Amino acid sequence: MIPRNKTKLIVVILLTFFLLAPTDATALFRRKAAPSWVSTQLSDPDYFIGIGSAPILKKQHTHIERARRDALNELASEISVQIFSSNVLITLVKNDKITDEYNSLIRSRVTTELDGYELYDSYADKKTYWVYYRLSKKQYYEQQLKKRQAAIQQALSFYSTAREAEQRGDTKSAIVNFAKTLDAVKLHLNENLMVTINDKEENLVAQVFTALHRAFSGLKIEATALRLNAVLSEEISPEELAFFLKDEAGNPVSGFPLQGYYSERAIPQPTVSTDNRGRAQFNLGKIRSQRQQEELRISADINAILLESSTDFVVRRTLLDMPAPTLTLPVYIRKPSFRFVIDEKHNNENLADGVLSKTFSSVSQRLGYPVEANEAADYICYIETNTRQLSYNNGIYTFELQGDIVLTDKHDIIRYTTQLTPTRGVQLSPEKAGMEAYKVLQQQVGTRYFREMEEAIVR
Repeated sequence: MIPRNKTKLIVVILLTFFLLAPTDATALFRRKAAPSWVSTQLSDPDYFIGIGSAPILKKQHTHIERARRDALNELASEISVQIFSSNVLITLVKNDKITDEYNSLIRSRVTTELDGYELYDSYADKKTYWVYYRLSKKQYYEQQLKKRQAAIQQALSFYSTAREAEQRGDTKSAIVNFAKTLDAVKLHLNENLMVTINDKEENLVAQVFTALHRAFSGLKIEATALRLNAVLSEEISPEELAFFLKDEAGNPVSGFPLQGYYSERAIPQPTVSTDNRGRAQFNLGKIRSQRQQEELRISADINAILLESSTDFVVRRTLLDMPAPTLTLPVYIRKPSFRFVIDEKHNNENLADGVLSKTFSSVSQRLGYPVEANEAADYICYIETNTRQLSYNNGIYTFELQGDIVLTDKHDIIRYTTQLTPTRGVQLSPEKAGMEAYKVLQQQVGTRYFREMEEAIVR
C-alpha cells in the first residue's frame, strides 16, 4: 500500500505534467483507429449529412471551427441538391442569368436558415480534425413547411390587395402589390406553390407573372405630336413635351413615374410622375446639339415603382426583364434664322453698296443659319458703323472705323452686344481709306464676331 503522502505527491506530479505540457486538448481523446465515416461517402434516408475537416496547426486553435463550417456547408449542399432537382422556376423566368440568381438566393437561404442540426461524432489524428453533423430530414421539412405556409399567407394578402387595385384601375398600386406578392415567396420560387384563387387551384407565382405582364402591356404612353421640331439655342414648347400615360381601357394612370432620355445630353429632371390626368411634362432646356436630329425616349419607370415595393434585387431584375411601355420621338433641329439691320456709314455718309450687309449674310448662310428679311427671323442683329478721318499727311489719308453690334431674340431680349475693335484704313483718298477699314472688319466678321454671336445664343 502506497503511503498517503506519496499518493499526494504522485497526483501533484501528474497534474503538473498535464498542465505544463504543450499538448492539443483534442489529442488526449484521439482514437487509435479512424471511424469509417472519415473515409466513406455516407447516405442516410432519415438524415442530411455533413462531414468536414481541417488541418491541426501548431499553436493555433482554429481547426474545430473550420471543420465545423466545412461540415455545415456540405450539409447545406446536400439539401440544395434535393431542392434544385425539381426546380420549376425556369418555366416562368426565361432569362438564364436571372434564374441562376434566384437559385443562388434560395441556396443562400438554405445556408443562413440552417438550424436543428446535431454534432453526431468527431475524430482527430496528429494532423487533421474531422467532424460529423447531421440534420433530421423530417424535422427540416416540417420547419420548411411552416415557413412556406407563412410566406404563402403573406403573399396571398398582397395578391388580394393587388387584384382589388387592378379592378378599380389603380395600376401603380396593383404593380407594387403584385411585386410584393412575388417578394414574399421569393425563397420558395423553386417550389410549385399551389393556392386556391376564386375556388380554383392555381400556381400563385404563375398568376403573379401573368398579372404583371397584363399590367405592363396594358400601359400606353401618348404624345401631343409624333415628332418634335426644335431650334438650336431655343427651348421646345412645354406643351410639346407633355406626355400622357393610360391603361388598357384608355383611362389616365396617375402617380406613375415616367422617365425621359434625350440623346444629346442628360435631362435636368429625368423622372416625372403623372398627375391626376395621367400627364407628365418634361423640360429639355436649351437645344444645343449641332446635329440635325436627336431622339427623345419616354418610358414608364418600372424600377422606381419596384423600389416603392421594397422588393429584393433579384425580384426587381425579373420584373425589369418584362417589356415596359416606351415612346420614342425624333427631334428635328434647325439652326435659327437671322435678320440683319445694318446702318453703315463712311465719314457720316450712308454707304450705298451695303458692304457689311453682304458680308454678314454670306457668313451666316455659309454656317447654316438662314437669313430672313422679315419679322419671322429668330434673331435680329443690329449693327451700326462709321468711319472718321484720323490724319492726312503727304497725300495719305488715315481713317478709323468704329461701331457696335447688338443681337436680340424675337422677344427683344439682348443675347449679345459688343463694341467693334477699331480698324484703320490708309489710302490715297478718303473713300479708299474708309473702304480699306471696312475690308479689315469684313475679315473679322467670319473669324470673330459671328462666332461670338453663335456662342452667345448656344450657351
